[in-house]
Amino acid sequence: MQEENSKPFPCIVADTSFMASYLLNGLCDDEFSDCIKDVEYILENNGQFYVPQLFWYEIYNVLLYKVRKNKGGTPVLTKSNAMDIMYDLQMLPIYTEPQADSEIRSRIFDLAVEYNLSYYDASYLELSRRYNLVLKTYDEDLKKALS
Repeated sequence: MQEENSKPFPCIVADTSFMASYLLNGLCDDEFSDCIKDVEYILENNGQFYVPQLFWYEIYNVLLYKVRKNKGGTPVLTKSNAMDIMYDLQMLPIYTEPQADSEIRSRIFDLAVEYNLSYYDASYLELSRRYNLVLKTYDEDLKKALS
């Protein structure tokens, strides 16, 4: 039984744009520093981040691109920086959704068509709707789908 003064267990669906903003804060030109307060709230209240399986491929790909040389010939991150971020990421309370069944895959496809999203982005939207959780994103197409 929940006490009257206790807070609900905070959970959000966090897409790659949101988590990359948090993880790379201060290391790249990123105007989305307000995500820090959202992440800290989840952490301070023993909450959880929900992600689809593809999140791990996407976030590691972001780190890979930051390690590779940019047009000026200088990487944004060293491999050591990226490894530190990977470690920090593993320490976050992230629940990875199991492989989607055919019904979920169909819902993702329908959302992608309805909102003109990539199938990848629609997977975050479907997850947030299925669990009735807030979706945190900086992706403009996903933001439109949420409004």
